[in-house]
Amino acid sequence: MSSKGGADIDPDADFVYDYHTLRVGGLVFAGVIVFLSIILLAGNKIRSCGKSKPRQVEED
Repeated sequence: MSSKGGADIDPDADFVYDYHTLRVGGLVFAGVIVFLSIILLAGNKIRSCGKSKPRQVEED
């Protein structure tokens, strides 16, 4: 018996990885993380745009 990838599948094995689903799931997870980080960074810059924080001036 052989699968799509040409690797033999052991029917007596306790666990068999579904590499296609694992790869697609990993890519989706990575894409969501990248998208959320871009939104977080862009939102932080938009929120602080135009608002300058007053600097503390140290007097001797």
